[in-house]
Amino acid sequence: MCSWERWTILQDLALAIVINTSAMLLSGVEFQPASWYSGTCAAFCTNVILQLILPVPIIGYAVTKKFANQSCQFIFSVFIENLIFVTLISLTMAYIQTSGEGMLQVWFSTYIQLVLIGYITSLVLFLWGSQRKRMSEDIQHI
Repeated sequence: MCSWERWTILQDLALAIVINTSAMLLSGVEFQPASWYSGTCAAFCTNVILQLILPVPIIGYAVTKKFANQSCQFIFSVFIENLIFVTLISLTMAYIQTSGEGMLQVWFSTYIQLVLIGYITSLVLFLWGSQRKRMSEDIQHI
């Protein structure tokens, strides 16, 4: 449950591309354009559906509430949000890859790396988006 704008969709797409590509490379799956594309689409759709049904930003804020009004709160909040999205997206991708058979083993073999990759990607996108927003506001004041 988030506000939908072009930037949100671009962030979702970037995260889907990064997570799917990383998962394929980490798991040693042969890189084929068709499977990469379908995996990216599945990751993107999973991300969007999660945003429609889960209040992930609210969960991130609630978990990091004790850091309210501190500059580090957003770092922890982004981590919690990323943890939720990457966990559920990577579980979905593991299910798609295995049809359920050995899913947890496949999922956990790349999970920690994907959480770290997803977190770094999310931080970069968050900081880039914040910079973009500040620049846009500065331009409006001119």
